[in-house]
Amino acid sequence: MKPRQIPWKWLLLGVAALAAAALALLPRQFADSSRLAAHVSKMLADWSGGEVKLTGPVRVSYFPDVAIKSGFELKNASRIPLVQSMAAEEVKISLDLPAMLLGRVQIEAVRLLRPEIVLQEAAPPATAEQTLSARIANLFGGTTIRVLRIRDGRFYVPTAAGKEPVNKFDLRLDASSGDGAITSFGSFVFRNETVKFGLDCEAPVQVDAIPIRLMVTSNPVKVKITGTASLNTGLEIDGNLIVDTPSLRGFLIWTGIPLPQGRSLQELSASGHAHWNGTTLTLDKGAFALDGATAVGVLAITPGERPRIDGTLDFERLVLDPYLGGMSDSSTAQLTLSEQAILKYLDADLRISAAEVVAAPVKLGRGGFTISAKGGLLASEVGELELCGGQASGRVVFDVQGDDAKIALNANVAGVPVDSCLQPLAPDMPLSGTGNLRVEATAEGRSYEEMVRGLGGSIKADALNGVFPLDFARLLSSAAPLEGGGWSRTAGTMFDQLDADCRLIAGQVRCDSFNMQTRRGLFSGSGSVDLAQLTLDWSLFLASNDKPLKASQLATESPPRISISGPLAEPMIRRADRPALGDGSHPALDQVSPR
Repeated sequence: MKPRQIPWKWLLLGVAALAAAALALLPRQFADSSRLAAHVSKMLADWSGGEVKLTGPVRVSYFPDVAIKSGFELKNASRIPLVQSMAAEEVKISLDLPAMLLGRVQIEAVRLLRPEIVLQEAAPPATAEQTLSARIANLFGGTTIRVLRIRDGRFYVPTAAGKEPVNKFDLRLDASSGDGAITSFGSFVFRNETVKFGLDCEAPVQVDAIPIRLMVTSNPVKVKITGTASLNTGLEIDGNLIVDTPSLRGFLIWTGIPLPQGRSLQELSASGHAHWNGTTLTLDKGAFALDGATAVGVLAITPGERPRIDGTLDFERLVLDPYLGGMSDSSTAQLTLSEQAILKYLDADLRISAAEVVAAPVKLGRGGFTISAKGGLLASEVGELELCGGQASGRVVFDVQGDDAKIALNANVAGVPVDSCLQPLAPDMPLSGTGNLRVEATAEGRSYEEMVRGLGGSIKADALNGVFPLDFARLLSSAAPLEGGGWSRTAGTMFDQLDADCRLIAGQVRCDSFNMQTRRGLFSGSGSVDLAQLTLDWSLFLASNDKPLKASQLATESPPRISISGPLAEPMIRRADRPALGDGSHPALDQVSPR
């Protein structure tokens, strides 16, 4: 060995010998483990502001570190927020070795294994010195404790179904920097989902503005917050928020809201400046994406047994199909309309606008409407909505408070090109013109079918300058059905004005008054359309220009009559005021052409 290395060798040996001697003296200096345990218990009680007991046998180890192991009980800890009591199978309390060599006891770290934690049901009234803010800010102040570790803990949280367990709770709080900053991370299992979290609190410049960074990662939702926290009157947070979830519906179900399965409320992302005031989360100037639709605006969410949503959202393109269709899961097909309604489980006050509204197969455009829901009663006001090139407005009230869903509709449609709106709904009936429609309707039932069968109300419709898909000239000259049956696509009758006054009764549209002014005659009549079966039964009459015929006059008048009956897509159309060709009777008939 080189000469210059010899002093270092003996120095290291000397330090090792000194450390060994110190470790050998420690048991003699603190020979009474019960006194050491009592002293440590008092230090923990002073730190937590509660009652601390080390239960069971107390074991003191001096290598590789100085530590006390025992059972652990904590009650009424005034300085530890939200915790009422805690009991652990095992606690490991690490002590500062240099301090013990000097005859002092200093706690460095506390590690709890499988603790049962009981949370406070209500926070006790606090003085200015005992506010939540002060307790957290001073939690590691005035103490040598720098690390708090919890492994495999369990506690219970209140939910609508009662208290539910949070299992496998792991937490590490590290304040070893000594400047007031706290780093924490951990995880827990709630309703069979593992949630991981990390929270960094920087050294506060002032007590009511603690810089924080929070990250939550789980299958149901991912959250990231960067901002400041204030704890003067409860937890308040200001900062930038990012939220992502693959299924908003799945997340809400996981939190305890009993939504049924469905196609809507799937992938959601939200970001913006957020504020949490202890009861409500508000996102200002937020950017949102839900079910593929993007929007900007303000949104406020108040969680609870019945959450509430308030906001103003402006969409580029809003697709309504997922929210208007039925269930996508066959296992829930037997649910009633009341059970399927999303807003039965939420309260809301939303103002929504969109540059383009999509609800196939009807062609929509720019629109704006409001949604108000409370206690299962939903009301929607449509202020403006482009419909097939025209305008629509109205109000819908949907009541799902009982087993039977109830709906009330009041709608007005103006300046709508009939052919462009009717084509997607009834492509085999090529009616054209510019129409207006006024509808007042109510319905009640547990399914769409029951709703249709229970429809009631009134419909008033009119149209100008169009073509009715019947060849009246040919019908008035022949008693036989039109060749091939169905509506006429190439030889319809032009009209100047069409008016219909109808009623909704038991799922049928019954029109007692129908008048259509053509260039050479006025056609009047009555009939019905079965909405469930998509069939119709109509009679039309050729009247004079000056005296339209009403349904009550049909028993005494004998004008040329036309019968339209059968499937809506391809009805049987024929003369009905005289026997058909081939029955041996052919009375004379004035030939009148409406074209």
